[in-house]
Order: sequence, then structure tokens, then C-alpha cells
Amino acid sequence: MRNIFINNYHKIVRTQTVVDQSVDLYNLDVINDSGFDSPDGSYQIQEINKAINALNTELKVPFSMYLSGYKYNEIADKLNVPLGTVKSRIFFARQELQKVLKDFHQG
Repeated sequence: MRNIFINNYHKIVRTQTVVDQSVDLYNLDVINDSGFDSPDGSYQIQEINKAINALNTELKVPFSMYLSGYKYNEIADKLNVPLGTVKSRIFFARQELQKVLKDFHQG
């Protein structure tokens, strides 16, 4: 009962969160330490995207949805598959990507 209450509380808080759309996010003064603006960084992003696109469709679709911000249960509902199947497909997609991208590391 306690966990149900906490989960419902968090759900209500998420739905009542207001995002200010009037803020100009483009012109924010944010320091970019990601390194993606360098030629090496953009090359790595292209390689990562290529690896994701090379995944089997069965793994790529739930993984891409997860990266887009969908929750496990939302993915399961949209794809009409059990929740456990979604979790395992995302897990297997991560494993495949780790194998393919084993030479990439943040240093």
C-alpha cells in the first residue's frame, strides 16, 4: 500500500509539472562539455547512430522509443507486447551495442 501511494503521488506530481514554453532555450548560456561539437565527437555520434540503426527491428524499435523518453510500460502498450519483453529487448539491444561499440569510450 505504501508503494502504491508513493507511485500515485509521483504520477500526480509528473502530470502537474508545468514547463515554461516562453523560455528561449536556444540562447541559454550553457557550457558545452560534451565534445560533440568537435569533428571527433560528431564522428562518434554518427557511428553510434549507425550501430543503433543496424540493430534488428525487434530490438531497435523499443530501444529507440526508450531513448526518446518513453517509459517501459508506455512502450509495452504501444507495441502490444508484455512489459518483460520490452525490458529484455532493451537489455539485448544494449548488449549488442556494447559489442559493436566496444572501442568507443569517454576518456
